[in-house]
Amino acid sequence: MTGRVVSIKLKNTATVLVSRIAMHPLYKKTYVRTKRFLVDDQIGVKDGDIVEIIKCKPISRNKHWRIVKVTGANLQEIAEAKLKQAAAEVISEAMPVEKKMTSVPPVGRQVMPKEKISENSEKPGESEDQNVSESDSSDKSDTQSHSDKKKTGKKKEIK
Repeated sequence: MTGRVVSIKLKNTATVLVSRIAMHPLYKKTYVRTKRFLVDDQIGVKDGDIVEIIKCKPISRNKHWRIVKVTGANLQEIAEAKLKQAAAEVISEAMPVEKKMTSVPPVGRQVMPKEKISENSEKPGESEDQNVSESDSSDKSDTQSHSDKKKTGKKKEIK
């Protein structure tokens, strides 16, 4: 039988997936049937390898098969490698390599001229001390009203 290696997690054991095409007896529709076999692996196969297995005397409770030879490599892995190489060639042809620029400003940051910074920071008639004192007084009133609510502990009744 021929199958594909799907797992090599166990020591000296590989899980091989064997698939076959079956036909429904009444409706004559074909469908794929698969079965997984635990196989003795003395060769050292990899995931995705196509292997040929034969029945042998029981090696363990579930292991009654052994690998005769590796007939093919992981076809999916080979196909992906070829596609990546082809894509890299197409990209290199379409986009030439650009020279690196030495000074590039950070993306998303806007630098304001010094004149605008000085205008925005201080408005005539206001100072930073006034802004701070206003925010402190509003914070104190919030904390006082919050502490008053804790002291009463009763909910207001609706009439």
